[in-house]
Amino acid sequence: MLSVTPAGKVTLQDVAVRAGVSISTASRSLTGAVSISKDTQARVLSAAEELGYRHNPLLGEVMRSTRRGAANQCLGTLAYVTPYDDVQEWRETPTLCRHWSAAREQAALFGFGMTEFALTSHGMTARRLGDILRARGITGILLAAFPKDPFELVLPWEYFATVPVGHMVQNPQLDCVVSDHTQAVLLSGRTLAARGYRRIGLAIENYQNSITNHGWANGCAALALENPGLANIPCYLPDRMTKAGFLAWTREQRVDCVLTLSTFRNTANPMRDWLAGAGLVCPRDIGLVSLDITNATAGWAGIDQNSDEIGKAAVDLVMAKLRAGEHGIPKVRRSLLVHCHWREGATVRDTSPARQSDPE
Repeated sequence: MLSVTPAGKVTLQDVAVRAGVSISTASRSLTGAVSISKDTQARVLSAAEELGYRHNPLLGEVMRSTRRGAANQCLGTLAYVTPYDDVQEWRETPTLCRHWSAAREQAALFGFGMTEFALTSHGMTARRLGDILRARGITGILLAAFPKDPFELVLPWEYFATVPVGHMVQNPQLDCVVSDHTQAVLLSGRTLAARGYRRIGLAIENYQNSITNHGWANGCAALALENPGLANIPCYLPDRMTKAGFLAWTREQRVDCVLTLSTFRNTANPMRDWLAGAGLVCPRDIGLVSLDITNATAGWAGIDQNSDEIGKAAVDLVMAKLRAGEHGIPKVRRSLLVHCHWREGATVRDTSPARQSDPE
């Protein structure tokens, strides 16, 4: 006979009884443990669905920690999946470093550690990675922001609560945390327009626009609609940025301020030197704005994407999904946008009497 708690809440024991297994087997079946046969797992999952039971993996982590006598130690681990052969490669990208550091600190506030897994390391496949994570009892995944073209990723999603940072994973459609790239361009444009700039143009490599779901270019389109007083400068989006191509575009379009990014393929943005070599002094003759201020563009004016907050928000979303037992691919994708803020710098003129707060 089914036993239900007085409050009417179905327990793990109820599921175990219905499936004809022990409580420990029921628990391991619900977490997708590889040691449980597919038939047993299917029976337990069916029983849980029939009874309306919702498994809380965080409770399991706490119980395992308590049994180890480690109540004040790490309660569990989140996976931080990166797309690189060399685990050091992504650390050359300042924005990704900020994501990682902030995410790890935020996970620690929940009592969780974070371990990196390189998706393309030697011998690693998506299937093998899924097996490794399941064997280690890891059910929460952060997918690092991948500085490459959007792509498809195959993992046994039904076992994991997964949150990508950015739009790079186009299939499946997972809940994600991203910088609000359109807002970044609008904020830059409004700030520059208030200082007298009228021919503002975007110059980045094509893949850099693609990985933001075209957020940068969309921001430029919105800026032109919002402010008819600005010239509608076509974006310069070459496959590879070159000095000759960039300078030709600035001359042809008579650009008075360039919106760009701090790096190209992990190399510091050379545009300031290119312009100087062509006799254009920044900011006297032309302005430069970095849409992602990093050490590579120290001293530039531009946008701080609040990358620390992006890393924290990604962890918060993973933990919320774990608490709610939300594994797998959501029916409707949700994107959490993190706003940016303007940072003053020496690469644009300041025509206002005094520097003011960020325009809304």
